Amino acid sequence: AEKFAALKREQALPLAINPNSDQYLEERLQLLDEQLATVTRLAKDNELPDAILTESGLKITPLDAAVPDRAQALIDQTSQLLPRIKITELLMDVDDWTGFSRHFTHLKDGAEAKDRTLLLSAILGDAINLGLTKMAESSPGLTYAKLSWLQAWHIRDETYSAALAELVNHQYRHAFAAHWGDGTTSSSDGQRFRAGGRGESTGHVNPKYGSEPGRLFYTHISDQYAPFSTRVVNVGVRDSTYVLDGLLYHESDLRIEEHYTDTAGFTDHVFALMHLL
Repeated sequence: AEKFAALKREQALPLAINPNSDQYLEERLQLLDEQLATVTRLAKDNELPDAILTESGLKITPLDAAVPDRAQALIDQTSQLLPRIKITELLMDVDDWTGFSRHFTHLKDGAEAKDRTLLLSAILGDAINLGLTKMAESSPGLTYAKLSWLQAWHIRDETYSAALAELVNHQYRHAFAAHWGDGTTSSSDGQRFRAGGRGESTGHVNPKYGSEPGRLFYTHISDQYAPFSTRVVNVGVRDSTYVLDGLLYHESDLRIEEHYTDTAGFTDHVFALMHLL
């Protein structure tokens, strides 16, 4: 509180806007007048991009297909070039390229896991929602006791976050990723999974899902198709509550400048806070 007060007195708050409210509002009103004048002129001359004004109102031009039909043949050809390998081999290859497994350190002494195969098997069990018991039963040489011990000591939210950042950074630095975007734009959305049991008694009611028990995985993805943040959300909470968390607390090198959400991820308060960043 003392540091904030000092920065405020010195007008040194690290904000992306003018901290003087009167000056800020004057600047924004001037910008709004200029933009409205531009829209009015374009509408009068019927030159609005991808939109026209008629007596019945505003009509938006439908979007063209993101992938042209002629590209499908190239997509099929490229798919045939990819080798057909086991998912376990793919996980090993990605770790060889990026070294993400080194972030799954021991809770007590910070040491890396000695058995990489055991570590990646436990991670894979999480990824495909197989669970440790079935993972042990389907993997020769692995036991539930070994997987459970490694999961307890090496796999945590913070180790997953650090490993995810390693993967995102590796893709971000890869030259091919620039064909998709520059890593400054992102979007976020949630995917709900219904849970078992009776949830009506919890009192959590969502306007969309009602009182059915479940959890929402809220994911931020960059314009390079890298999911740089995923958070588990109670379905009774609005998505917008977690939008800023994903933008501020991811550990990757991405510098997001523009973010998109659907209506569930938007509130005036959240987007106003984004404007301060």
